[in-house]
Amino acid sequence: MFPVPANLQRLADQIDGWLDLRCPDRALALLAPMLADANGRAAGLVLRVRANVRLGEFAAALPDLAELRTLAPAEGWVDLTEAFCRKRLGDLPSAITCLEGMLARDIKSDIGHFNLGCYLALTGERDRAIDEVTLACGLNPECRDFARDDPDLDSLRNDARFRVLLRQAPADAEGNPGPLDDDEDDDDEPPPTGPRDHHRRN
Repeated sequence: MFPVPANLQRLADQIDGWLDLRCPDRALALLAPMLADANGRAAGLVLRVRANVRLGEFAAALPDLAELRTLAPAEGWVDLTEAFCRKRLGDLPSAITCLEGMLARDIKSDIGHFNLGCYLALTGERDRAIDEVTLACGLNPECRDFARDDPDLDSLRNDARFRVLLRQAPADAEGNPGPLDDDEDDDDEPPPTGPRDHHRRN
């Protein structure tokens, strides 16, 4: 995403390792040299954002994301992560705006459409939400699996269009929709749900 100078690569790997081990405090304690280096600052900001997100310090991540946006205005990770943070701060309108801006630049981002669908569902915009999740599933059939489990989409579970979408097999090579999965349980119980960290998918 952002290059790491050779003289800081070992440090960056160490910080990344602490993040992978879910030790964001240890990562934050090591970041000063990267943030002080003009060539390493952008990569350091990314690592600090990841650490703050891991800590649940979503407001603390926003200034770093704003700085990263000035350095790489078209970087989708920044939009996805800012939307993720703003959603968790209770600012769904701003989260939606972030994703709409991203999709204006990259209409083929499956995770952008999927996350936008999730946030729209949370605001009660069911039609738009289903449209966005449908686009995501068309771009990446794996999104159907995510949609089955994502609690953000619970408000759509009883909508016939959404139920058909989840049962639809992936399109063929010519883009024709596949058959419905007739083995799908047709009762009215929603599928089991669980949390997912969308913004980390690229």
